[in-house]
Order: sequence, then C-alpha cells, then structure tokens
Amino acid sequence: MELAKITRQGLVSIAILVAVLWGCLLTERNLTRTARIETYRALRDIRYLKFKRGVEPTYQPAPAHRAPSIRPSLG
Repeated sequence: MELAKITRQGLVSIAILVAVLWGCLLTERNLTRTARIETYRALRDIRYLKFKRGVEPTYQPAPAHRAPSIRPSLG
C-alpha cells in the first residue's frame, strides 16, 4: 500500500535543488571570506596612512616659546 511515490523526475529535481543550495552556500562563504580580507586590508591601510601622516619630518624646528618674565613694576 503506497501512499506516495517519488518519481524519477522528482528525484532529479531534488538533486538539482540540493546542488543549487550547496552552490549558494559555498558562494556565500567565499564572498564573506573575501569581504573580511578586504576589510582587514582597508583597516591596515588606514592605520598606515595615519602613521605616515604623523611621522612627517619637519625641516625647521619650531621656535621655543619663552615664558614671560615677571618684572617688578616701579611706580
């Protein structure tokens, strides 16, 4: 007594859908990995540019600021 029977066409369609699902999963993992690598590279480049901007050599040193001398006022 059969309640339901899976035909050959049904099995083929299930196999195709499973293959498409696995393809989507593998593609998603690849895209996620690539995005993570690109994010790390961008952050590294930002850190490098900030470091490079902060280490710029100066050609002439800035003049030293002298504290104003306190002179007694004669009045």
